[in-house]
Amino acid sequence: NVDMCFIIVIWGRKTMRNQQLQTDYTEDMVGYWKERSHTYSKDNRSQLENEKKTVWENLILSNTTQEKQLNILDVGTGPGFFAVLLAQKGHHVTAVDVSADMLERAKENLDYYQVHADLRLLDGNDLPFSDDTFDLVISRDVTWTLQQPEETLLEWKRVAKPGGQILYFDANWYYHLFDEEWMKLHLENEKIKSQNGLPIHDKGKVMEDIARELPMSKRLRPTWDLEELPQLGFRNVKALKNLNSVIYTEEEQLKYRSKPEFLVIAEK
Repeated sequence: NVDMCFIIVIWGRKTMRNQQLQTDYTEDMVGYWKERSHTYSKDNRSQLENEKKTVWENLILSNTTQEKQLNILDVGTGPGFFAVLLAQKGHHVTAVDVSADMLERAKENLDYYQVHADLRLLDGNDLPFSDDTFDLVISRDVTWTLQQPEETLLEWKRVAKPGGQILYFDANWYYHLFDEEWMKLHLENEKIKSQNGLPIHDKGKVMEDIARELPMSKRLRPTWDLEELPQLGFRNVKALKNLNSVIYTEEEQLKYRSKPEFLVIAEK
């Protein structure tokens, strides 16, 4: 069938083009975080040592259903904030990231705090673990970067044990690029940051260009998560919203005023 062959060829070209775009975005993202790995690691260390550390711990562990030593997967660990935090509480942590530079920072921080986690470099969205492996899959400020969010969340679900949980923190980091009211809030926040001498990263435009092409940037969250996760087979899905005043110091609240952090909790 000529028409069917034509459709298959077009679909194949589109798939190859999408795969190339995903590779390009991933490389751009890795390049951005390579340049920011040292400053981001410094920020993470300050969070591991300020008065909000125990708040992070309690927020995570109070929303898990098990009290035993947990087998935890930290996806997109970056400089290892969650890896250090949860290893210090006696849990077994496996931490993965697509950036080798971030994993170097994570190793430095784990050594500095004298705790251990199994660090793995990822190549793509597929996780190199068997089905039903982890009690808890956790991440922070990662889901907005997903190029295939539904497929990736299903992969997280695959490696979780039956009854295991997926907890992820995130915010609408770039929703302002697609919404006028959010843009007003963003610009007001940038002005406040400038007035208070808070850093504005000179590479921010690079990330904005990447974010414009990422599907999650266009979705208002956690509304999307609450609607989508049950359709993907997750159970007992809920979200805790507007966590900035809970998890951030006063300076961090100024910094992230227009980007309220939320926590999504779901069960396999």
